[in-house]
Amino acid sequence: MGMHPPGIEICPVVADFTKPFSLPTAKAPYSHVALYFPGSTIGNYTPEEAAGLLASIAKLLGPQGGLLIGIDLQKDVSTIVAAYDDSQGVTAKFNLNLLERINRELNGDFVLPNFQHKAIYNSTDHRIEISIVSLVDQNVMVGDTVVNFAKGEKILTEYSHKYSIEGFAELARPHGFSLHQQWTDSEGLFGLLHLVPDGAADE
Repeated sequence: MGMHPPGIEICPVVADFTKPFSLPTAKAPYSHVALYFPGSTIGNYTPEEAAGLLASIAKLLGPQGGLLIGIDLQKDVSTIVAAYDDSQGVTAKFNLNLLERINRELNGDFVLPNFQHKAIYNSTDHRIEISIVSLVDQNVMVGDTVVNFAKGEKILTEYSHKYSIEGFAELARPHGFSLHQQWTDSEGLFGLLHLVPDGAADE
């Protein structure tokens, strides 16, 4: 951040973006606020949670603001599943690392070979559902607490929703946003949307 171009003021903010917070007062006057929400983090929220976040962002930006937000687009199911259940086992290792951390940080005794990474696509809700599945009936200690797992029981660890551009614009509309511009990669796998307050897109 110390290498930023001259004329750009950097004002770091420590905050939880899922909760209301205010922006610091800038030294120089400005007429527009732009918020950049990169990647596809919004997809990890349920539609209800995403709507709540969009409502908070709308209040933060005000009537002259704009939101640049990334979304993972709907695509062939086999492509989606392969990304979350890759043949090298990278995602599985990442997911099962949760159990390793519980063992290390919370004095757990999870036996990792007794659990399996699972990724399935829910076509109704357009989301990948990632879980850790117990392969046997077992009891696990976490500190002084006993946790019982039946064979086949799942620990849900992540949702990743996939949107169409039109569907996400519809989700944002009740919170005062209109789709102003959109960009995608050449294969239509990922989208970057510019959302503005209602009416601003027509100016």
